[in-house]
Amino acid sequence: MRLGARLQTQARRLWRWLFPERIELPEEVARLARALYPTLDLGAVRFHRGVPHLIRWTGGEAITIPALFARRCTCVYVDPEHYDPGSVEGVGTLLHEAYHALQAQEAGWGLGPFRPFLALYFACGAANGFRYKGHPLEEDAYVLAGRRHSRFESAFARVGRPDPGAAILAELAAASSGVRSWPALARSLPLALPRWLAPPLLPLWLLLWAGAAALVWLARLLVEGIGAALTGVLWSLGFVLSSLEGLFHRGAGHG
Repeated sequence: MRLGARLQTQARRLWRWLFPERIELPEEVARLARALYPTLDLGAVRFHRGVPHLIRWTGGEAITIPALFARRCTCVYVDPEHYDPGSVEGVGTLLHEAYHALQAQEAGWGLGPFRPFLALYFACGAANGFRYKGHPLEEDAYVLAGRRHSRFESAFARVGRPDPGAAILAELAAASSGVRSWPALARSLPLALPRWLAPPLLPLWLLLWAGAAALVWLARLLVEGIGAALTGVLWSLGFVLSSLEGLFHRGAGHG
């Protein structure tokens, strides 16, 4: 492969590392999500096959995070090795992440780095010692889907394929995730404080983790901005070199 083509290939790989491919949910999975979460605005949830740049180093199968600029949008990223909408486990992963989208919706919409769901997720994580296992927002989602013994997987394990028309879905349906930002934030306070002292500390606790969320948001924006610029440089350089290589070979052929 010529140098110009190699540079363009690297540019495409870098772009996908930064911005994983957006996909549409299979209709059957979308029907399952609507049946399980009747209040979820599924149109405001974007699904991607792949986990973006630095986030993939966390090692998770999937992650749900608010979109960078769209106020009402959340993005679900699924590792390609775990994207399997034809199996109970694969659908369970998607439905687990869709539950996080419902949590984000009910926590309240935000803009830019100011996302209630992110601040709440960090605050609850701090109260849990920054461990994934036992994180209250994760455990609530796992009750319904995402583990072998979650309610969704248990209901369809013997069938082998989830049925959007199954009557059991009405029993599994969650009209609400139960997330209420201020009460959840109060529960995340790490100290056993007197009841009269907790309310004055809540704004400071919120400010702390909103600031942490903003730093993560800005770091992501910086990585993607620099990466997108580098992608453009690589692609342009590859295009120029490919053109020059083409001219050289045509000239050599005529010679």
